[in-house]
Amino acid sequence: MKLKETIFVIFAFATLGFLYSCTNNAPSNNSGATASTNSATAPKAPVNTSLAAEDTSTGRELYVAQCAKCHKESGEGGEVVLDGRKMKADNLTDDRRKRLTDEKMIKVMVDGIPDEGMPSYKDKLSEAEMREIVKYIRVDLQKMPAPPPYPNSTVQPQ
Repeated sequence: MKLKETIFVIFAFATLGFLYSCTNNAPSNNSGATASTNSATAPKAPVNTSLAAEDTSTGRELYVAQCAKCHKESGEGGEVVLDGRKMKADNLTDDRRKRLTDEKMIKVMVDGIPDEGMPSYKDKLSEAEMREIVKYIRVDLQKMPAPPPYPNSTVQPQ
């Protein structure tokens, strides 16, 4: 009986280890049930939450310095008087702005919307800085996933 129980326990751990690695997209580990069991009980680091806050700090600083005077720190925009001109800044947290592509958001920053009071930032911010602002808006203001990195992207002004 002990041999059957031992075999059953080994089989059960091997099966659990296999299922765990499949459901968590973990890399294949051929070192047996013990390694799978250890990885299942190892504490997981809170990678997403700490990195998201850390990764948006540059964008937050840029947003506060360049955008918050019109769009507010909350991103909700509203009526504002700038240089004696009354205007209504867009709500960056609404569903319409959430549906905009990152490229469209960057294009608005590059070109501006002069008729509505939105200035062009093409001479004030680099593309990398604009992307940091978009990442901050997406993650912290719109509560969406961070956009992927843009290593070779260039946005051309019109």
